[in-house]
Amino acid sequence: MNKYKIRLKQRLKFFLERQFIKGAHYQLLFVAALIGLISLIGGVLVLPSGEPTKSLNEAIWWAFLRLSDPGYLGDDEGVWRRFVSTILTVLGYVVFLGSLVAIITAWLNRKIRILEQGLTPVTANNHVIILGWTNKTIHTAGEIFSSVGRLRRLLKFYGAKRLNIIILSEDVTPRHMQELRDAPLIGKRADEIILRSGIPIDREDLRRVDSLNAAVIIIPSSSSFENEFITPDVQTIKTLLSLNAEVLNASKKQRFPYIVAEIQDENKVKAAYRAYSGPLEVIGSNTIISRLLAQNIRHQGLSAVYNVFLSRSVSHNIFSREFPEAEGKTFHQLKTAFPKAILLGVVRMEKNERRPLLNVPQDFLLEPGDHLVLLARNSNDIQFEGIDHRKNTPVINLKPQLKVEEQEGIIKILILGWNHHIPALIRELCSYEEEQYHITIVAMYPKVERQRELERLENLTDRVKWELVESDYVRESELKKINPSAFDNILLVSSDFIMEKEEADARTIVGYVLLEEMLENARNKPHILLELADPNNESLLRKYNSEVIISPLVLSNLLAGIALQREVNSIYKELFTAGGAEIIFRDPEEYEISPGAISFHELENQAAEFGETALGIFKVNGDPRKDEDLILNPGRFKNLEIKQGVRLVVLTTVY
Repeated sequence: MNKYKIRLKQRLKFFLERQFIKGAHYQLLFVAALIGLISLIGGVLVLPSGEPTKSLNEAIWWAFLRLSDPGYLGDDEGVWRRFVSTILTVLGYVVFLGSLVAIITAWLNRKIRILEQGLTPVTANNHVIILGWTNKTIHTAGEIFSSVGRLRRLLKFYGAKRLNIIILSEDVTPRHMQELRDAPLIGKRADEIILRSGIPIDREDLRRVDSLNAAVIIIPSSSSFENEFITPDVQTIKTLLSLNAEVLNASKKQRFPYIVAEIQDENKVKAAYRAYSGPLEVIGSNTIISRLLAQNIRHQGLSAVYNVFLSRSVSHNIFSREFPEAEGKTFHQLKTAFPKAILLGVVRMEKNERRPLLNVPQDFLLEPGDHLVLLARNSNDIQFEGIDHRKNTPVINLKPQLKVEEQEGIIKILILGWNHHIPALIRELCSYEEEQYHITIVAMYPKVERQRELERLENLTDRVKWELVESDYVRESELKKINPSAFDNILLVSSDFIMEKEEADARTIVGYVLLEEMLENARNKPHILLELADPNNESLLRKYNSEVIISPLVLSNLLAGIALQREVNSIYKELFTAGGAEIIFRDPEEYEISPGAISFHELENQAAEFGETALGIFKVNGDPRKDEDLILNPGRFKNLEIKQGVRLVVLTTVY
């Protein structure tokens, strides 16, 4: 009998628990039933006391009034009636008022938590979606906000009145919103960004951000991964397949959103294009970063120029736009039409593909559909101002083209650290047919794993050899054994196997400080280049005037720039590819320019005679962060001081 009572009690508790977790409406029903029961019992208890409770209904109503409103307590007479009234009033505070407040408060808290988690679907049109919270997400959103002119044209193209950015993150917390507010390029505009919880490979989560009605979808890749089978590239391609299926399942009239996706492995770029049937631009991030690193190894100081080209700047931006009024005109004629910009070339459609033609001859004619490529301060400086024929003089390329200086002998490179850019860098160095490299890679990452990744590379050559060392380079004793002064170039990279970018950069920065101390009195100091993961850490190295590439920042700017101007993807691919158009440094003597003042207009004409495009000047061994040490697009008639240590920044063509 006792066991039966215990089990009955447990069943009752279990029943009440199941009802309570169903939500606030069930909880309110339970409280209402409890209030009704208490009112019934109170009415029955005072019914025999007579006036004013002559009937059961009146007695129950009397009890309910005492239960719900304590103000009636002073109206009762008689010991028994006052006793029951007092009990009902106390129960009213506990059951009626306390329960209602508790239920409503809990319901509001649950609703607020759900809203904070970003689980409610979005209804928007022509918005920008960033799928995934990575080390590039905040910078990409900030770059979009800061690109005023290009953003205005994007909104006008899609007929949108205002910018809506929606970020899909696996987990949405107040920390994410605070990070957005702390970003210099976003600040108070963080409130304009909508956060939603989910993963890009889940089609239900893609519907939550209204992906079908987006103007642009950006898919940044995660910089690190723990599962070697489900890599970031696998997730990106699966996301593209999911977006493609969403469009095909919607309706025949549903347009495909424009997508910009990041793929780390160059071998998977074609698979990404096959996964999506709509407009798509794919960035091979490993290839881009490896080419930047290779170019900086070959041309010291070039990172300063690339950092300007690939970041938001008030004085240097690449624009690509069609100008119907320029059709049939030569490049030399168009110089007077854009007095505040430098003409770099055109992007031309050939066989449904965008083909960049950079550093073209002065007699190059613009055809219908060509997009001019210009370097300018802002969108206001690329307005077509008409051709002034009085200022045009024939420019004839009478002088033979200058050679691009190749490095001689075996170039020794020391790489401290390991990340997924290193194999791509070695593959890139193999593409320079006239150069030989010997690379020593020092890292804590197991030598066997590194060797396995390097052996997977294709098109390797005997001109590039490597040696793997398993050691901790932040230990001074281990670093001395390597003898850094024996190398021509030293590259320190931030590990992508450390989840926190601050910790990854800490080892890189400490290694650099040790190197600077060790090489302070070296006769031939190697050229040192750092690759960092966090842009905030660059300020720690300013006193060293070090050369730094911040990979996430470069890729974020690329993603945002290509999202706003589709043509620039082909432009950057051309600039970073071995051969073709390349940015290099030249000594003024090569152009037969003597020390002294020269206008940029004269410098442009000098470069044109050698078949090159002048971009500005660079002070060797200066601080590229200072405006006076790197001057690009200075203004056509501004005088430039040519003196010792100054080199010319030009766009040339390597055959």
